[in-house]
Formats: sequence, structure tokens, C-alpha cells
Amino acid sequence: MAYRLRYQAFLDWVGPGQGPMGGQLTPLQGAAGGTGSGQTLSVGNAAGGQNTAGLGTTGGGQPFNGSLTTAEITTITNAMAADISAQLNLTANLSKAQGWAGGQV
Repeated sequence: MAYRLRYQAFLDWVGPGQGPMGGQLTPLQGAAGGTGSGQTLSVGNAAGGQNTAGLGTTGGGQPFNGSLTTAEITTITNAMAADISAQLNLTANLSKAQGWAGGQV
């Protein structure tokens, strides 16, 4: 069996005086960072190592080939973190996020 980890991450810039969870920027409110001076950069799955075969041999207390193992969970979540980091560190994305502090949209 195969498993795939899907994800999307949002990097929000929270302007001065708005606070981390102020009225204009509620936690996990969706694809946009909020109103006013809130800016958002979204990244998600890119091709890579977020797929795993499922090499476990038990599931639900009975023999079941293809269940997930803890090592596989660790592998795909580490691949997710590396993918998100690589995307946010792309020159275009990093420059955009750095520009928010100077008032650039």
C-alpha cells in the first residue's frame, strides 16, 4: 500500500500593533493572512519524498501488510519540513516576505 502526505503552509506577516492573534489576524482563518497590513505567502506540496510505501506488517491488531511504521511517518514529515523550507527560501519568496516589513506588498 502507498501513503501520501498532503499539506499547505501559510507564512503571515503580522504588522506592528496587530499582535500574533489580534482581531484582524485570527489563527488559521484560511488562505489569506487577514486584512489591513497582513500579508500571506502560501506554499504546499511539491514533488518529492512525501510518499511512502507502507512497509509495516500489522494494523488494527491483525496481520496487515502495508501499514505505516513510525519510521515512515518520521521520514515523510521530515521530507515535508525540508520541502516547505526549500520553497520559503527560494529567492522570490524570501524577497517577498522580507519586503513586507518595509511596506511592500
